[in-house]
Order: sequence, then C-alpha cells, then structure tokens
Amino acid sequence: MNESHQEELISFEEQHKVVQKNIAYYDLKWRLVKDPVNNNTWNWLAFFFSTFWLAYRKMYKPFFIIAAIELLWAVPFYLVDLPAWLDFPFYAAISLLVGWYGNRWYYNHTTHILKQARAFPASVQDSYIQTKGGTHIGIMLGLQALLIALFFAVDFGLSLLPTETNIKDVVRISGEAETLEVFMDNPEWKYVNEDGRHHVVEFTGYDYTEKEDVRIIFYVYLDKYMYEWNDIYINGKKLNEVDAEDYELYIEDNSWY
Repeated sequence: MNESHQEELISFEEQHKVVQKNIAYYDLKWRLVKDPVNNNTWNWLAFFFSTFWLAYRKMYKPFFIIAAIELLWAVPFYLVDLPAWLDFPFYAAISLLVGWYGNRWYYNHTTHILKQARAFPASVQDSYIQTKGGTHIGIMLGLQALLIALFFAVDFGLSLLPTETNIKDVVRISGEAETLEVFMDNPEWKYVNEDGRHHVVEFTGYDYTEKEDVRIIFYVYLDKYMYEWNDIYINGKKLNEVDAEDYELYIEDNSWY
C-alpha cells in the first residue's frame, strides 16, 4: 500500500470523527469519486429536506445562504403580479442544487472542522470535533423555526407595501374571490385608482352557467386589510341595491370561508 493511499485512509478516518452518524454512507459516497473536494454525488435526503438536512448536519453557512435566497425570492410576488406556479421550479431547483452538491459540501465542511481542530492543543481537539461535528435535531428544529418566523415577518412587512399587487390581494385571496374565479371564465383583477382612504379594484369575468358578463367594483382599505363590495354590473347593467346584495350573499354562501 503506497503512502498516498495510507494518507487517504487516515483522512477518511479522521472525517469519521466529524460525521459521527451514518458514517458508512458518507464514506461510500466520498470514495466513489476521485476528488470529493470537487466532485459531486447524489444525496436523496438532502434533495427532499434541503434546509432541514443542512441544519441537521450543522452546515450553517449554506443553510443561511439558501434561506436568504428563499426569502429574497418571495419579494417580487408582493411587487408585481406573478403566477404562484413559479414557486415549483424555484424550489425544485433548490432541492436539486442541495441534492447534487450536498455530499461535496459536507466533505468540505468536515475537512474545515478538522483543520480548525488542529489549531487547538491535542488535548482538546477531540472535544472540539465532537462539538462542531455530528448532528443535532434541536439545532435543525430551531433554525427551521427561525426560518419560518422570518418568512412570516417578511410576509407581514411586504404585504403592507401600497403596491397594486398587495391592494388587489386584499380581495383576491379571500374566499369570495376564489368563488368568483371558480364560477367565471377568464377572471381578471384590475387596480383602478386610489380614491380618498380606499383603493378601487375591479373584477371581471364571464359567468358560464348564467351566460353573463360580470363586473364588480370593490373598495379596498389596505391600512385595515379589508374590502367591501360596491357596484355590480351584469352584462353592462348596474344592479340595484337589493339585487346587488342578493348577488353578494349568493357568492358568500358558496364560499368555503
């Protein structure tokens, strides 16, 4: 056995001290490639539980980088109208990224811990490795709770911005709006203008059961995060107060919340 191979075995054995749990899996993955520092192998757990896995393995730097990317990704949805399905390819890309690079990142992470440990006296190196390496369910849950709290904080803060998207969302994420969209073909929401303390939002669609063109004017109060029905037009004709109230109740009764 040549000296370089001996050094390689010693290196992997040292990294076993950092891995601590599921050593055989990572030892196999890293030995499958010539250079685990620069070569990748697939990790299904990292793919399905990206940020959970990073936090569980105490890889804080990639965890916070990906968390920041996810938080930044949410921002444009409060500024302009974007389809919700865009989240799918984005989070799929995140999962693929962590699944493909995860084992390589973890190898470099364990190597970094071992290099840091060598800076300490020999008597405390093992203790340092035990502390910095391994896994931690509590840290994983704590960081995920922090991430969820940050998402809620970002959602709350950005939802208060007086953008046309946020103003329309006051109405269109309601149960009544969902019912209108289900009942109508080609449903559209349009921001009209600001009128005093409220904003005017218009809904249009075609009621395929009644064969009617529908246009509804809503007043939105962003500061109170509430809205009210104003005028309803059927085939271009404005409904009287009684008929408008009946139409509103009809939509409300068919809404699930």
